[in-house]
Amino acid sequence: MLIEVNAIRFALLCAVWMVALIQIVAGEHTVALSNIGVVIFVVFGLLTLPKMRRDSLIILVLLGFVAWLLLDHMPTTGEWFEAGRSVLIFAGLLPTMTLVRATAETMPSVHKTQRALAALPPEASSGGLQMAGHIFGGIINTGAFAMLSAALPPNSDVRRRQMAAEAALRGMVSSCVWSPFFVAFAIGQAFVPVDQSWIAIALGLVTAILFALVTVPLFSQRFSLAQLRMSISCLQPVGLRLLIVLVAVIATALIFDLTALSTVVIVMPCLVVIQFVRHRANIRLIVKNTHQAMTNIGDDIVIITVAMIVGFFATQTNVLQMLVASVYVGVIPGWFALIATPSLMMMASVVGVHPVITSTALLAIFSRGGADVQPALLMQSHLIGWGAGTMASIASLSVITCASLYNVTSRDLVLGSNLPTAFCYAAGGGAILALVNMIL
Repeated sequence: MLIEVNAIRFALLCAVWMVALIQIVAGEHTVALSNIGVVIFVVFGLLTLPKMRRDSLIILVLLGFVAWLLLDHMPTTGEWFEAGRSVLIFAGLLPTMTLVRATAETMPSVHKTQRALAALPPEASSGGLQMAGHIFGGIINTGAFAMLSAALPPNSDVRRRQMAAEAALRGMVSSCVWSPFFVAFAIGQAFVPVDQSWIAIALGLVTAILFALVTVPLFSQRFSLAQLRMSISCLQPVGLRLLIVLVAVIATALIFDLTALSTVVIVMPCLVVIQFVRHRANIRLIVKNTHQAMTNIGDDIVIITVAMIVGFFATQTNVLQMLVASVYVGVIPGWFALIATPSLMMMASVVGVHPVITSTALLAIFSRGGADVQPALLMQSHLIGWGAGTMASIASLSVITCASLYNVTSRDLVLGSNLPTAFCYAAGGGAILALVNMIL
């Protein structure tokens, strides 16, 4: 019976994925088809509920409470469908990234990088894993952990596994400040103009460099520039391919005036097809791994889409603005918005509140004139908060996945050296952005 339900869920998710692709290409001409896609996704969500993890159900309850606070009326059927159409694309993002991850796992260049990382001496492995997690994470997100954990020697003791897991996690989550492949970027684009969001991506490159310059020497034993060069050289086999992916996505987005989310969902499958043509022998394995992974991402798809529906309705009402006005009259100072956004996202994550909840609420308050802040800087503060929050939350998919693959406990991974790192990253990053906003 369970196998049959999973098969139905997989078929429904594939159908929604296709509808999302068509909606991106055809736009407003596919309203009727998009409505059908919304209905299909609702059925998928209902079938997913019984098998969701407890922490995922808690997040849904919190989202329901937030929605109850924000809504000033019960949405009509038309409003529900409008909200569903606006977030349908999120149901296409995670399957797309699952396909990309399955494809990357078969690439010889990726295998070369794994072997090079495994050959690093222990004193250089932390920095190497963090840099590799950052680069891979920027493209395939949590899929980076599967690749990097395979590079860890099988006889590693608990301490080395812990250090390796912390390094890989730091690298992966911090890449969301510049990568358009994260859900965080897609969420931010719902509140910030498209052109400003791309400026935020450029700012994110600076943020990522500063974070690496501080943390890599801090957590590497007997750090030296030679170690850094050794670590970076491990990434050489995949460097050109990752650059091609980024250029293809950004160029397509700018040429066709698409959001990053839409571009990723369209471009990445095309690049995978090219890989199919070049390496036909891998098609069967890629399809098999994609199918297997898609049966396990239901929690994340449901949570993300529900959170975005809440965010959609939050922007349609004045409840948040009225709530803030009761505490602070007038435009909120930009410095406060830039420091509060990442700091509150991170602190809420520690107690189990997923960043998708806090970021949706905070962006709704501070964006579109709610705060005296440059939109690109607000977007960047949101991305910093997302990275810091997912680094320090026991309910984070990144933490859960990383802990499982490195055979350490989620609690130890969160309460270790990454907890103070996440706090300093959020508060320090917000403070720097606040200073930049004051200068501008």
